[in-house]
Amino acid sequence: MSEPDQTDENRISTDILKIKEVENSYINSSKERMFDVINLLVTNAEGSVSLSDFSQIFKTVTVWIKFRPRKLGTYVEIIKERSTATTISVRYTSDEYIPHIKEVLRDHNIRVKSIAQNVMVCQIPKPSDQDIEIAVQKIRVLASTARSSLSQVKADTIQRLQAALKNEYLEVKAVKFTITSIEKIEQQMAAMLTYFRLECEKKLSGRKFEFDTPEAKSLWATVDKKIKKNGYIEI
Repeated sequence: MSEPDQTDENRISTDILKIKEVENSYINSSKERMFDVINLLVTNAEGSVSLSDFSQIFKTVTVWIKFRPRKLGTYVEIIKERSTATTISVRYTSDEYIPHIKEVLRDHNIRVKSIAQNVMVCQIPKPSDQDIEIAVQKIRVLASTARSSLSQVKADTIQRLQAALKNEYLEVKAVKFTITSIEKIEQQMAAMLTYFRLECEKKLSGRKFEFDTPEAKSLWATVDKKIKKNGYIEI
């Protein structure tokens, strides 16, 4: 049985963002799709962005065992569910690979803490300023893609509304109201997207976190104040 993920309690939750349902199905659908975009951003940021990614360090290494070349990554793996923010756990198939594993670990300034039952628990080095900057930039790329997705949801919905108007399923007044509402919702969701992007950056950067713009700092403070007051944000 796998050990529980020790970082679960530190995960960023999007539960503070509540979706208020209304009678308009176009608006409800847009809200739900935009909320999915925000959820995906947080999931991707926490699942694929790390300060020091050691997951591939054995993949391309070739070693000689009994006069034969072998890909070390075939016999050695990082155990994701056992790794933490400060350690990685390395599983290997045979003791004959230990010297080669230790050599790779030394090249990455990783120190072996313990070895038991074909598993090494290793201490990883503190992230450098460059590590932090690279991770933050990755999150911002994800956020930029997510922002485009929000715009696409709005565009798709407006296209559907225009088709409904053309086919006389909806009246002009109803379409105008819905489009105006969805445009406002997109801006609200974009603000929440920025908030969660900043939360992901804060989690990675720790004490070295800095807001990228005064506007981002102001937006984060406004949202944070509302959350502390009400416990959630409703859109």
